[in-house]
Amino acid sequence: MVRFKNRYLLFEIIYADTPLGYTSIPAATTSALGVVNQPSGEESPFGDTGRNNCRLPPLANKDLVFALKDSIAENFGDYGAGLTQRPLTLKYFSPHTNIGIIRISREELHIVWGALTFIKELKGRSCMIKVIHTSGTIKKCQLTTIRYDRDRIMFLRNQAQRLRDTQTYSQLGLAFKDSADEVSAMEI
Repeated sequence: MVRFKNRYLLFEIIYADTPLGYTSIPAATTSALGVVNQPSGEESPFGDTGRNNCRLPPLANKDLVFALKDSIAENFGDYGAGLTQRPLTLKYFSPHTNIGIIRISREELHIVWGALTFIKELKGRSCMIKVIHTSGTIKKCQLTTIRYDRDRIMFLRNQAQRLRDTQTYSQLGLAFKDSADEVSAMEI
């Protein structure tokens, strides 16, 4: 009996209209630090934890899968599309943190990684996709996702504390707990 070996790609979508070009740090934080001068609006300085600052509907799983399959077909042709048709599965995607996990067979890992990198637009918004981690088990991807979210949210909480924004500071603590619970509840 043959065992199918899979790889898991942990990725983050970074939209071009976030501050500092391609980062996940919110506009008010960077402008308060004097890094970038962004026009200030009446919205919360931290958006919704600074990751998904869009006013468009959130990205759905099927939108991401269609964009990925289109990118594979465009960049690797029918051969690449045929190779990745069966083993490609989006295991997890959070539109709030813009982080997801894709399962792919070990042999097609580099094709999918390349196709993710070549995606430059999702639902009409300019973006880039950064692969954060690859793993042979979904458990390690879960742990890396939780650690990555914790580091990001702790950075934003420190910025909120520095700006003396106690409401955002407490909301970010709850956001981390919700994110960790969501990732931990994912099917293995």
